[in-house]
Amino acid sequence: MFFSYTASVILLSLAMYGMWYCIRDLWKWWLEPRLVSVPSCSFLIVVRNLDYRVEDLLRYLAHEIERAEVDCDIVVVDVSSDDFTAMILERLVGDIPIMKVVMFSEEIRPVSDAIALCRGSVVHVMDLAHRMSIDDFMVAVCGLLRQDYQDVMLKRAAR
Repeated sequence: MFFSYTASVILLSLAMYGMWYCIRDLWKWWLEPRLVSVPSCSFLIVVRNLDYRVEDLLRYLAHEIERAEVDCDIVVVDVSSDDFTAMILERLVGDIPIMKVVMFSEEIRPVSDAIALCRGSVVHVMDLAHRMSIDDFMVAVCGLLRQDYQDVMLKRAAR
């Protein structure tokens, strides 16, 4: 079947347009991530009296870090909990190798003292003891780790 000249030009233009997008997507997928390295990050989490949810939250965070394939560590600061939070955290340190636990009294400023334990160049501070709710924590972790961290850093590097 033969097409008219106009139809042939339109089909050829659409084919070239599709090929351009295919090459551009391959470039983004294959070559761009090698040009920029993603910085390491740390999660500094302040907890107090969260024995009923702390295990689920930290296991969720460790799972999301593993899934995102980003170099991260977790530093948990227990601010004088008077429930089973400390025992749960001590047990989790053995299960989650990227996690460190520090116990502080309420008089000490936990963020300024514990930030030295974070090894990442970017530190995300999440205060579950005073400022954040558990739902806010889940949303923040999704926002920080589920989005393509590499795409965010590539866009910053392109600017």
